[in-house]
Order: sequence, then C-alpha cells, then structure tokens
Amino acid sequence: MGFAVVAVLVSGSSAAGQPGATEDTKQIQFGAVYEHLSNGYSPWRSASLELRAGGASGRVHVVVEETTRFSLLDHNVTLGVARHVASRWTFTGEAQSSPTHRVSALWGARGQIEFIAGGGLSLHANLLHRRYSSASVDLTAMGVERYIARYRAAYTFYLARLHGGETSTSHRVQGDLYYGLLSNSAGVSVSVGEEVENVGPFGVLRTDIRAAAVVGRHWIRPTWFVTYEAVVHEQGDFYTRRRTSVGLGHRF
Repeated sequence: MGFAVVAVLVSGSSAAGQPGATEDTKQIQFGAVYEHLSNGYSPWRSASLELRAGGASGRVHVVVEETTRFSLLDHNVTLGVARHVASRWTFTGEAQSSPTHRVSALWGARGQIEFIAGGGLSLHANLLHRRYSSASVDLTAMGVERYIARYRAAYTFYLARLHGGETSTSHRVQGDLYYGLLSNSAGVSVSVGEEVENVGPFGVLRTDIRAAAVVGRHWIRPTWFVTYEAVVHEQGDFYTRRRTSVGLGHRF
C-alpha cells in the first residue's frame, strides 16, 4: 500500500521472505508486476532487478526498477545496507532516486532500527521521507512480530504526514507459514486506514484504503526460488488495483 508497503517489504522480515540468513550469500532476483486499475485507468506495469549480498554481520542490496503508471514511464534506483550493531540490534538505511520522477518520488531516504527481544519476538521502527515534484511526505512505521514454531504473526502501525498538509494513519496485520526444508513461505495480510499517496493526475492526496494480499516464496531447487503476490487494493473512490507479481531468484 504505497508508502507503507515500502517500509514493510524492506524490513528485517518481509512478507515473502524467510528468517534472516546467518551465512554469507549472494542473491539475484528478477521481478515483474502487472496491476489492473478500475474506472478506466491504464494498467500499471513494472520490472525490477535486485542484487543482494551479506551474512551474519549485515547485508547490502541494490534494486533497479522500471515502472509505468498512468501511462507515464519512470526509472528508479534503490541502494540499501543493513548492519547488526549489537547482538540484538540491527540498523537498516536505504536511499532511492528516480531520474524521471513523473509519478515516482524524486528521491527518498529510509532508516529502520530492529530489536530482537527473544522468544521469537522482535520490534522495529521506521522513518521514511519521500520528495515528489510537488510535495514531500514523511512516514513513521512501528511494528511487532512474533515467530512461533513455523508461524509468524505481525502488526504494523503507520503514520504519514504530507508537508504543509494532512496526516493519515493505517494498520496492517499479517500471518505467515514457513514450510519445507528450505524455509518456503506463504502468507496473508490485511491493511486498513488512510494513506498519503501520489495518485497520478490528482497529485499527492490522502485517501481511505483497504487492501488484502497473498504472498509467498517457494524454493524449486536448493539455489533457485520463485516468489508470488496477489493484492486487491482500494484507493478511496479513485480506483481499485488488482496486483499480480512473480519473481525468479538465484542464490549463489
């Protein structure tokens, strides 16, 4: 869900991911997304290539993405680094830029701190700033997650503020199941509330949102995996997005 999704997907435990790896690995992943919009809007499309490397002490990742929204083409580059600063603390920093920024943010920056409380419980807090051509948005996200055997439950609260304008709040609950010997995963999530989002021709606005998603990762070989996602997202009265995404990744 717009800004909120960014914070969740790059946090320590993503919806389609697995518990953090403790060995040095390198990973490359290609992804494709198609989103059908109601009310006569043109479909959204995107393709991305992600490189990730790291291990027990930390990790880095680079994402290059091409997106088409409201018939406008954008290119985005994201660079992130995560570092274990203590036995139970992890800091993540990320920077994003779009040289075209027709719909995407001109630039963005995000910081996250995660605390492993023990007993399968962890807490995290995010600060995200995004600068668009006509507006700036700040997002704060705070969440808690709990692993119990093969299951994970998580809740995240989001507070977004448009500079010189309105604020919005939203909530996301999520559950995941890990299965198999290679940490395959499948999960569902539900999001409700308000969102500050760039809705193309209408600019950056606050809208009511409701969303539901199914996500997962499945290892087809010891070094190859596929990811999938299906989302229904209601963006106020503007449109409803039906998103389908697939990815193919290889771990070295």
